Amino acid sequence: KNFMGRGLVEAVDDMRATNPPSNSELMDALARDFIEHRFDLKQLSRTIMNSAAYQRSSRPNESNRGDDKYYSRYIIKRLPAEVMLDAISQVTGVPTDFPEYPAGTRAIQLPDGVVNSYFLKVFGKPARTLSLASERSSEPSIPQALHVINGETLNQKLRTPGGLVDSFVRLGLSNEMIVEHLFLSALGRRPTAEETGKLRLELKQETTSLDAINARRQAIEDLVWAVLASREFLFNH
Repeated sequence: KNFMGRGLVEAVDDMRATNPPSNSELMDALARDFIEHRFDLKQLSRTIMNSAAYQRSSRPNESNRGDDKYYSRYIIKRLPAEVMLDAISQVTGVPTDFPEYPAGTRAIQLPDGVVNSYFLKVFGKPARTLSLASERSSEPSIPQALHVINGETLNQKLRTPGGLVDSFVRLGLSNEMIVEHLFLSALGRRPTAEETGKLRLELKQETTSLDAINARRQAIEDLVWAVLASREFLFNH
């Protein structure tokens, strides 16, 4: 759905002559390209993702500031439940365990729509009983906010031995290295000088006693939590 523009066909599962695409020339061009490349889905995705339409910035300008319908700019939206859980698992270095599935299985790979995962449920993963896009919910809710704030999913990953926080503590990384590594792995960018300065002060702890080491670990956990709970991490933009 909606690789380029508002959506070539809306709804995506309603393909019929009486529901034409919003841009028939574009639809025909993509169909020809797909056929010419022997129905290569990777090539089709490459063509779409290299287009100017797909790469629109989410930053509005004076002419499209009020546009929330025609995609003259990228409309910011929250990550889907499966993608969000996989991203949290990847950054923290702690895979999610799905009973009856092999270790290391990602949420996006789950073939069964009915999986016992409170995180996926609360963030809108559908049971896929109808195979309709409208089955998925992307509406924000209080349970979502509460689960990010004090739910087991994120907090457990922060405490797990061998995870990201544990590695930071064991390796004795400097505050600057911790902040830069976290920003690059979670946000795909380096922190600004202002961010580094503020966060470095938050992490500043003496490590000459057991209590101080525990306090430093808690400070690192808080930092990682703050980044993973941020809009920049949880939203596509």
